[in-house]
Amino acid sequence: MKIYRGVEQLTDSPGHAVVTIGNFDGVHLGHQRIIALALEKARARGGVAIAFTFRPHPQVALRPQVSLPLLSTYDEKLELLAGLGLDMAIEQPFSREFSTIQPEQFFRDILLRRLNAEAIVVGYDFGFGKGRGGHLEVLQELCDSAGVELTVVQPQREDSEVVSSSRVRSYLLAGEVDQAARLLGRAFSYKGVVRKGDGRGRQIGFPTANLKLDNKLALPNGVYTTETDFAGKRYASITNIGVRPTFAGASPVPDEFPAWVETHLLDTDVDLYGSALTVKFVKRLRAEMKFAGVNELVTQIRRDIDECRKVLSLP
Repeated sequence: MKIYRGVEQLTDSPGHAVVTIGNFDGVHLGHQRIIALALEKARARGGVAIAFTFRPHPQVALRPQVSLPLLSTYDEKLELLAGLGLDMAIEQPFSREFSTIQPEQFFRDILLRRLNAEAIVVGYDFGFGKGRGGHLEVLQELCDSAGVELTVVQPQREDSEVVSSSRVRSYLLAGEVDQAARLLGRAFSYKGVVRKGDGRGRQIGFPTANLKLDNKLALPNGVYTTETDFAGKRYASITNIGVRPTFAGASPVPDEFPAWVETHLLDTDVDLYGSALTVKFVKRLRAEMKFAGVNELVTQIRRDIDECRKVLSLP
């Protein structure tokens, strides 16, 4: 998938373009349905399927005082879009100035002139242009006048529940990672390079890999059953998110992220420092707790691992 950091980087208009537009935060099952339809229409035309998305998220740009926990980092989003088979993604820098573009100007200058759109595929709640004034009725009128095919994708449902980024976010903020996975179509995950910790996990017999949360939703503190991808393999794992309340004088959580993310690989002892990991969250086991001492903590960790094995159907 070709990636352009703004429509201005395009030197030639794509041929027979089918364009889908959105934030695509999390690239959940609803987004995947929209993209699948765009791909289908592009292939039928012998053209290209294009995702037009934004960085930063418009809400982050326009209301920086209001926290919006992202379901995927911007780079993860592009990786997920590429995995769906899109030919091109335009990651448009979003600013207050860009937000003032009128719907008619966006349609004319970007969708028609820059992208040469023959068809547009959007979700049922789509709006564009200044103040989201470009409602679906406006878009339909613009498409009709320009001879552009418009497809509006109706809400996708899982177990009668509408799939949306806000619903996924609600589940994750409640620690219900298994419910979020139903709507995402995959496990929620963190990825990053293992940071050096203070070695307390290894001292008590459970070495952990420490990851930094980076511009992404922070799950509630607690213990989770996880699966960890490392060096092309997947390992059963258990992960604690929190502040290590049992260890007085432990290294404080750095200012740039809200909690430690510590993952222990089951039945595996490898040096992970400096390695790239992806930790996928399967189920929350319990909230983070403060124990009377190390022995009590170790006993609970063993119980947690037993429960983790049950969740993953391991011996």
